[in-house]
Amino acid sequence: MSNSTSLSDFFNVQKGERLKTFSLFAWLFLFICVYYVLRPIRRGMVLDGLGNENMPFIYMGTALVTGVVVWIYSKFAYLPRKKLIGTIYGIFFVNLLMWWQAFQFETKVTAGFFWVWLDVFSIMGVTLFWMYANDIFNSSSAKRLFGIVAAGGGLGAVLGSTITATLVNTLGTVNMLLVAAGLVAATLGIFLFIESAAEKEQPVKRVPSPAFEKEKVSGIGKALSVLATNKLLMWLTIVVCFERITPDLLQYIYHEVLHGMASGANAIAALDANLERWRAVCEFVIELFLVGIVLKKVGSAPCLASSGVAIAGSLLTFAMFTNPLIIVAIFHVDEALRHSWFKAAKELTYTVTSRDVLYTVKPVIEMFCYRFARGFAGIMILLVNTVCGFGTTGILVMGVVSAVFWVFAGLKLNAEFKRLELGALLAKDGGTDPAKNADKELQPA
Repeated sequence: MSNSTSLSDFFNVQKGERLKTFSLFAWLFLFICVYYVLRPIRRGMVLDGLGNENMPFIYMGTALVTGVVVWIYSKFAYLPRKKLIGTIYGIFFVNLLMWWQAFQFETKVTAGFFWVWLDVFSIMGVTLFWMYANDIFNSSSAKRLFGIVAAGGGLGAVLGSTITATLVNTLGTVNMLLVAAGLVAATLGIFLFIESAAEKEQPVKRVPSPAFEKEKVSGIGKALSVLATNKLLMWLTIVVCFERITPDLLQYIYHEVLHGMASGANAIAALDANLERWRAVCEFVIELFLVGIVLKKVGSAPCLASSGVAIAGSLLTFAMFTNPLIIVAIFHVDEALRHSWFKAAKELTYTVTSRDVLYTVKPVIEMFCYRFARGFAGIMILLVNTVCGFGTTGILVMGVVSAVFWVFAGLKLNAEFKRLELGALLAKDGGTDPAKNADKELQPA
């Protein structure tokens, strides 16, 4: 087999996969567009209103609210996916109209509550998306297609940040919520189209690892029990926690730098949106052209370790040279890495799990544990910065340590995933040599 790279290495979408792939691309494109319309708005409102010193309390509030949301979600996780996901996206649309009305009488506290809501909105919307994508693609397809699908998010980030950078000074921060509401309505329409098409097709046969094959999960209590006793899910949880803690430590320093570069909600939002727009362009290129080929030719281990390595190295560089542009650069580099091949590699690990685990345990990990980690990061920042008085230096040291642990956990997760993937391939092919099966599975059909 030739080692040369061809166009099919980048865009290997086979017949029968095209409608699903590009419909999912459109779904993620629209949803991330909404998020990037709102994210600079949120940052401008909070930094100009509550101030960066109150961010730890917002992080802790996010953890508490997400815990309640996950508990409520667990009560309805048994519903058919069309009703479950469609209802949640419908609630998002109504919420945005309610926020637009609430900001007619804006207070500093309202801005803080909006930050918490947008955190829950973003993590829940993205979790539901990848949960669905994992449900309609198997492991072999995911390795080829998740990069293309994820590129929808990169393109959505470009458009969303461009919309905000272009319109925020004309429409104002509050009226951008109506723009976001319209995009959420379009996202819901895309989902319903995909689901209607999927109902006419033969369901994808999931082949979980034997470790998950007979696992039946219902309710948050059972989900936590399974999470605590399965090595793959334990390492996934640890990776997800550091995936949130480490960037939040970096983000606190970034906020200090950003607030020094602009003043006023509109100015901060416009500056942040312009920075995010250029980063999103790079992110889109990485997702579209590099994620699939990196997963195929290099494997998932470097992808899972990339952000941690980049943050640790950059924070140490900042400690030596104290140039604030280093923080601006690494904040956006980390965002690009996490949203591209790190995200694709992490989602790939769920392909060896069962459908029960996918719909019940994954939301606990990706929503509750992820946002609980944000609350933990808030407590750490509060203790180090305010209580102990170590300031930015203390947060910088914590960031380096956290990044190192993130790299270690990512490599352990990858090792466990590869072990279970081979087990799933062996089970699928009735006991033949797993190494040969793995090689066969990785080849395009």
